[in-house]
Amino acid sequence: MALLFIYAVFVLEASGFQFAMGGVVLLAGWEWARLSGITRQQGRIAFAGLVGTLCYGIAIFDLQRAILWVAPVLWLIALFWVINYPTEKGWQSRFSRILFGLLVLVTTWSALVVLRDSNEFVVWVLLLMGLIWGADSGAYFSGKAFGRRKLAPKVSPGKSWEGVIGGLIVTQVGVALFAFFDPTGVISWPLLSLTALVTVMTSVLGDLTESLFKRHESLKDSSQLIPGHGGVMDRVDSLTSAAPIYVLLLSFVGWV
Repeated sequence: MALLFIYAVFVLEASGFQFAMGGVVLLAGWEWARLSGITRQQGRIAFAGLVGTLCYGIAIFDLQRAILWVAPVLWLIALFWVINYPTEKGWQSRFSRILFGLLVLVTTWSALVVLRDSNEFVVWVLLLMGLIWGADSGAYFSGKAFGRRKLAPKVSPGKSWEGVIGGLIVTQVGVALFAFFDPTGVISWPLLSLTALVTVMTSVLGDLTESLFKRHESLKDSSQLIPGHGGVMDRVDSLTSAAPIYVLLLSFVGWV
């Protein structure tokens, strides 16, 4: 997956990148159908096809930037679900999960397409992945060493507040270094620090939200597409939440 990601970022032209990311989103859509309660193979394929059709329509009408404004509302709703689990039941309907999944996947694809069109695409996409990976790594090691207070014990018992804080510290150190060297020439460290903070917290929410859906369906992994590592959604759950918010923030300050 790392090799494919490097190839997509450094080799593919804009159209090829769109198709490559579309392929990832289609696979994620096939998995999300199962998280939505669709168990029949025909239904899962149809759901993935619907995701692809929506992405195609968004591209045809050049709505990638407009659709990103759905993301803040989407993840505020997800935050409400996670905080109020298991008493809140609205998300448990199949329709709610299907609609949520569609919007999550099309906003993720749109965010990556918008990012690809920027002049400093490689820099911004590597920063995005660095924030996600840094947050995950920092959370893992600090959680193992210091984890005491559970973040969301009913949703994902393994995550702790100490882990989240560790992830934030790692990413803020990384952002400070990034701002110091400033490969773009436009960086304001306070704005970048705030962007990183919001992006990382949203990535944590994405991970928790997928755990919520998997728990409801009694699933350990989103699928077995990646032997030993689960499914595509298990690898990109943080990206699906972080990418749209990250790109919106970069657009808001005029960097993308």
